[in-house]
Amino acid sequence: MRSIRWASVATVGGCALVLLICAFAALRGRPWAWAPGLVAAAVGLRELRALQRGLR
Repeated sequence: MRSIRWASVATVGGCALVLLICAFAALRGRPWAWAPGLVAAAVGLRELRALQRGLR
């Protein structure tokens, strides 16, 4: 078993937080918020997959 990369865990958490904030802003009528939200989702998903590969 390999060690957990804590920087990646922090990145996933930060991206989740940004995604929630952007989704909330977009639902309140600010459609521009979808763009950074989708970027945060893509980065978070990439890091999550990297974490899963690293733990195998």
